[in-house]
Amino acid sequence: MGQELQRRTPGTAARQSDPSWPTVVRTTARLWLDRHYRRRAGRRRLVLLSSVLAAMAVGAGLTFAVTQPDRGTTTVPVGAASSTDALQLAAAARQRASAWIDREVAPNIIVGCDLEMCGELQRSGFPATRLLPLQPSAPDPLGAQLVVATPVIRNQFGTRLASVYAPLVIASFGSGAERVDVRFIAPDGSKSFEAQLPAYRQDRIAAGRQLLTNKHVQASASARQRLAAGQVDPRLLVTLSTLADLMPLKLIAFEDLSPGASTDVPLRGAEIGAGAPAGLPAMAAFMRAQQGEFAPAVARITQDASGRRVFIVRYDAPGPMGLEGS
Repeated sequence: MGQELQRRTPGTAARQSDPSWPTVVRTTARLWLDRHYRRRAGRRRLVLLSSVLAAMAVGAGLTFAVTQPDRGTTTVPVGAASSTDALQLAAAARQRASAWIDREVAPNIIVGCDLEMCGELQRSGFPATRLLPLQPSAPDPLGAQLVVATPVIRNQFGTRLASVYAPLVIASFGSGAERVDVRFIAPDGSKSFEAQLPAYRQDRIAAGRQLLTNKHVQASASARQRLAAGQVDPRLLVTLSTLADLMPLKLIAFEDLSPGASTDVPLRGAEIGAGAPAGLPAMAAFMRAQQGEFAPAVARITQDASGRRVFIVRYDAPGPMGLEGS
């Protein structure tokens, strides 16, 4: 990883340029004629000279065709192209992961990372005081709440990274060996966390179904499906339930901007419509007044693709898995 290395070959000494083919032809023909037909003249000499020149020209053309390098083909050392591609893919995955973390992760979260990834995150604008550099000698990623699983980190911790410390992928960038995953570190370890996942989902299912019974709530088919399947973030469920007691809501869609996230990760964002024109400003004011873990990262009125005014709300990652927190 790091800056791409370039292999430099030592310069070769300049060679004396070879004589041109016309010069070779003329010289050879003259010497041959001088040896064999110096004393002959007339038409026969001209005929022979023409024959020799023609033969030499054909030879020159064949030799030129064989020895001329193919200017349309560039010789690349074996493995050089694939190594360059791998470096570029790794750098692109780190940059995308860094931009996502800076945009989507709460600024008070401690993020563990290898030295190069930490530098990338700092350049993206994530607070340096919230970065936990994981030295090659670090025995574990504990002390962080998220860990950026670059190839370096995966090699460092091996299978223990997922099986012991960080079982949940909340976002992933790239593919194959150069992939970069953003993983949630379970406070009580992977086994305890995974054992609680079914209960967390059941809590979200119950809260979602209760929200759908509220007479002030209208929900699209996709929104209903998400709520009934327990796929909505607990913070959204609690906030929307409170908001629905105050005004009519139209739940258009639930979304998440987390590429490659595990299906166990709840959706942190929602697109909401109001029952009346005055409802959107009131909704925005209510959301912006929330504090602590219920304060959204994004809360604004915008227009959807059809030009309809809607309210967008989204919470930071990582969120709680259950209604009592994770």
